[in-house]
This record gives sequence, C-alpha cells and structure tokens, in this order.
Amino acid sequence: MQGYSSRTPREPRLASSAVITRLIEGEGKMLMGLRHPEVPTFPGFWAFPGGGVSRHDREYAEGEHSAVNEKDGAWLVALFRELTEETGFAFEADGQWGLVSDDLRDGLCNKGLIWAHAVEQGLFSVDFGLASLVTERTTPPLAPVRYTNRFYHIDFGNFALEPKQPPGRSEFTRFKWWAPEELLSEWEKGEAKMAPPQVTFVRDIIKGMVEGKGMIESLSEMSELPPRGPHKIEFAPGVECLPIPTATLPPATHTNCFIIGRGAEVLVVDPAVQNQEGFEILERRLSELREDGKTLRGALYTHRHPDHIGDQTMVRRLIDQQIFGTAETIEELGAGTLIRDGQTIDLSDGHPWTVIETPGHCPGMVSLASGVGTISADNVTMVGTILVPSKEGSMTQYMESLQRLMAIDPKLLFPSHGPVCASPWRLLDRTYKHRQQRHEKVLEAIQEGNTRLADIAKEAYKDAPDAPIMLSEDQTLSHIMGLIEQGLVAKSAEGYRPTNH
Repeated sequence: MQGYSSRTPREPRLASSAVITRLIEGEGKMLMGLRHPEVPTFPGFWAFPGGGVSRHDREYAEGEHSAVNEKDGAWLVALFRELTEETGFAFEADGQWGLVSDDLRDGLCNKGLIWAHAVEQGLFSVDFGLASLVTERTTPPLAPVRYTNRFYHIDFGNFALEPKQPPGRSEFTRFKWWAPEELLSEWEKGEAKMAPPQVTFVRDIIKGMVEGKGMIESLSEMSELPPRGPHKIEFAPGVECLPIPTATLPPATHTNCFIIGRGAEVLVVDPAVQNQEGFEILERRLSELREDGKTLRGALYTHRHPDHIGDQTMVRRLIDQQIFGTAETIEELGAGTLIRDGQTIDLSDGHPWTVIETPGHCPGMVSLASGVGTISADNVTMVGTILVPSKEGSMTQYMESLQRLMAIDPKLLFPSHGPVCASPWRLLDRTYKHRQQRHEKVLEAIQEGNTRLADIAKEAYKDAPDAPIMLSEDQTLSHIMGLIEQGLVAKSAEGYRPTNH
C-alpha cells in the first residue's frame, strides 16, 4: 500500500503520579481515582492522581527560592501541584496534611491561580522530602504523545484524610483506597480497569510483599532502587502487547503484536517483524515465555498487509509452529491453517477467542473477540485514521465491519496501532459516523456536477485541506465505488454522475 514509511517515535514528555498510602484498620492501602467516562485518555480506568509537567512547574523548579532537589526537579513540583488540584491535599504550615479551602481550590483549578505563586504567598506549604521515587515508566512507542512518568510514594501513616472533589468538573468521578491484592484481583476478573503501567506497578508492589512485609514496606524497598526500563504491556488479562517497529502508515511507527492466553499455551497475533530491531524484540520475549514454561501454539495473522505479516523469512526463524489466517492471508503467506468466521480459538485457559471476519480495509481481515475485549486489527485506531484502499478495499464492507464490531459491544478494543481503547462503542460509532458523513459529502459533490475524481475529492475534503492529495483522492474513489454498489452513482465516459435513485 502507498504511504508506508518508517519513522522514529517522538521524545516523551514528563509526568508525575502520587502513590498516597495510609493504614486503614491496620492494613496498608493506596489511593486511586476512577477516571471520568468523558476524559479522552483511559476513561473508566483506575489511576493514581497526577499529570504532566507544565511550564510553570519547570520555572518554579529552576527558581532560586525552590527547595526542590535537582534530580527530580519539575517532576516533584508537578506531583504536589497535581495532588492539590485533583484531591485537595496540601501540606500545611503546621506540618500536617490537610485540605485546601474551596475558594483556593477553585482558584487553582478554574481561575488561573498558579500553584507556585500560592506556595510563595504562604497559602499552603510544601515539603518535597515527603515524596520518595518508587518507579519510572515511559509510555511505549504506540502512542503519538508519550510520557516518562515518575511514581512517588507519600505515606500518610495513620492520618485519616479523605480526598475531596474539586469545584466544577473533575478527572475522577470517585476515589477509593485499594489494597494492592484486591485491585489486581478485580483487574484479573475484568471488574476494574487499569492502564498497563499501573498493572505492572501493582504487580511489583505485591511481589515485594513477602515474608510478612506489607505494602508500605514493599514501596519503601522499591524506593531504594526504583524499577526503570521496559515493562510488560498488559492491555487486559491474557492480552500482552508487544509494539514492533514497522514501516506503517503515519502517525503510527509500530504495529501491535499481541500475545494472548492466560494459561500454559499462548498464541502470537501479527508478529510483524520487518527488521533486526523487531526481530530482537520478539526473540527476547519468546525466550522469556519459554523460560516461564509457556508453550507457543503458533502465529495468527489478522490480514495480509506488510506491516502485519512482516518479513516471513525472519518471522519463521522465531516461530516454526502452526500459522493461522483466512484464505486471502494464507495465499499471501504461501502456507498455513485456514480460519473462518465464527471459529473458536481455544487456548485451554477457559477464555476462548472467536474469529470475526471484518473485511473492508483488507480482504479477509479478521478481528478476535473475547470476554475481556476485541483485537480489532485495522478497523479503528486511537491515533490517526484508517484508510480503505480503493485498489483492494471495500468501503461497503468496511462500514458493515464497523457495525459488526459495535454489535459485539466489547469491553475494550485492542487496535493494531496505538493504545488500548477504553470506550469501544464510542470510538466505533465516531468512526462509523465520520465515514458515513464523508460518504454523503462525496455523493453531494457528484450531485453538484463534479465529474472528475480530483474535483470530487477537493470538494468532499474541503474540511481537511491539509490531507495529502494522493490519500484524499484514493479515499474518495473508495467512497465512489461504494456509491456505485449502492446504485447511487454511475460511471460514464464523461466521469461520475448521480443516478436517478
């Protein structure tokens, strides 16, 4: 397909998260908030209070009056600012934690009062020494906006202080004090959602709770040598994402290879290895799985595009087990086991996957549905848009595939490019409506007398003047072909014209 290229992911921004702990009836618990269903990132997920480092945070950290240490700098300023804005917590002049007044909170959240100025005016105090770095996580290269997020532990001990919602709209609908084991158990049952960094962080905390040690002791030990570097990316229980660098359509730079299965047997979906870097990423992970006693069933390909099947010479050096795909995909691969719509993929873990044929973007493309969510291939994405190539795609089939996925009503969507989608129906509905509106604009352009493809595309894409001409014309042609199938447009020697339907 045209438009494929290799690019380097953008450098990550800085962010901080607050791991607030306290003892409740003798048990250590940590504070998390349930993200509002309308926020753009991870709606309905449990998360620690925190956020990105701002320009004012950097300025305060670099100022001569700041008591923040140079190593953590702006991260710590952002930590305490976000904590006050999102929970109301602030360190008071008497050396105790408390809640800021509603008026002050309103000023910070809604009226432009700068947190650093409030500190300098003595409206509340700050003690950066109360926070201990316990881990650092960097967003993997599957999103256009990435963060290097530092998690800091602040222990309230026996002090009973409850967070308070800010005036106006909040990022969180409610707060809860979680025991790590309870939270992980609820996540594994699909009852609580967490972003991948939180999942592995909670696992690390529990791992340290051995030989009678509690959560707070585990966090204290983590602060001595905070875990950094790559971590396992778990989109959901039994759904691991392994971003593989590929020559793909912008803004994506990677293809999501998935490793599915909760038991002794796992299946690799779209091992899209195209270069040595991707080869080493997959080789290392498969080696780790074997060391953990896992057995590889084989590889399943959602469709035949090069950023999904990869370089088969390289892939087969890593995976010599069974290959699964639809007839169209197997034809491209040369050999493999045929899969069909409605077929069950059973990995003997009590959580089967069902094959759902979803062509349109590519002939023979499939999605995989399960109780935890759906691997949606190239039907939708959280970043950029999905192309329906005129040469081999079908706009009619693509729209039908979106409707099939909406009918499934999955808990989560695991796209082939970009992050996990926490609001599947909303994304699918938005994508469907966007395509339907473009379909109507193409028809209107033809009804207004435009007959040439270039003129139709220019008129139909007036709202997207920066769209590459080559792509807008190709998408317009896909819509025209769909309109011809519907009997609404006909092609003649003079070009395209509306029918009398």
